[in-house]
This record gives sequence, structure tokens and C-alpha cells, in this order.
Amino acid sequence: MSPLRAFLLLTTIIIYAVTVITVQTLGFNWPAVFFSDLITPGWRSQFNADFLIHLLLLATWVAWREGWTAKGYIFGFLSIFMGGMFGFPYILYATYQANGDPKATLLGVHHHAPPASETP
Repeated sequence: MSPLRAFLLLTTIIIYAVTVITVQTLGFNWPAVFFSDLITPGWRSQFNADFLIHLLLLATWVAWREGWTAKGYIFGFLSIFMGGMFGFPYILYATYQANGDPKATLLGVHHHAPPASETP
């Protein structure tokens, strides 16, 4: 768990640093850049489509992990619009919340729930 936590901490620092530098040099109008690149055929379009799908997958997992609660939906929304700036610290916190147990980290509120076949 320590290498994962170190990686998440490092990536959190990197993504925040890159974001601050980018906002300072290019401004905060990321949606215009993202969506114009997304609809223009080419590698940026492919990368942005792939990235958007990853963000949607992360958001779905986060909302499910939180039990489809209001908190889960808010965290899912933040996962899409903040990407790694939310996702990396969220997963890092989840590893501590689960005391390093990978199953508890991945399953969240579902960790102690009975298997679906055992519920009436």
C-alpha cells in the first residue's frame, strides 16, 4: 500500500502544480480547449475521448463506492470536473479510511455488505 500512497501523493502534487502553471499562463477556459479538441479529428480528439471515458468510469465507481448517496453523486461530479485533482486525493484518503485493506478501499460501503446472492 505504501508505493500506491506515495504514487498518489506524488501525482496529486504534480497535477496541482501543472494546473496552477497552466491557469497562470493560459487562463481558466479549459472547457473551450477540451471540447474544441474533442470534436476536431486527430490524436487530441482520441486522447480527450479516452480521457472523458476514464473520468466517467471513475465517477461511476466513486458514486457506487459511496453507496449512490448525495455524497457519492457530489464526489462523482467532482471526479469528472476535477479529474486527478479530486480523484488522486480521494483514492489516497480511501486507502487510509480502509486501513490499507485493498478490498475495503475498492468496495467502500459495500465492503461488509452480504453478497447479492444472499439478499432476499
